[in-house]
Amino acid sequence: MSDARDDTPARERVIEPPPGHHEAPMPEKPIPTTKVRQGVTFGRMRWVLLASLVLVIVAFIVAAMVS
Repeated sequence: MSDARDDTPARERVIEPPPGHHEAPMPEKPIPTTKVRQGVTFGRMRWVLLASLVLVIVAFIVAAMVS
């Protein structure tokens, strides 16, 4: 016998998660959102951005001259 699931296209079938606990464990003490969102930007990052921007501009100039 044919099962109704066999007639359903693969893209429409749902993959069921394994049985059991599916949620991530919560920390004992909640972390304040301001602390979670804080990040550190090193002074080098602006030089990396500047160098990559200059290289992209040079690459576009070279590509325009070659084509």
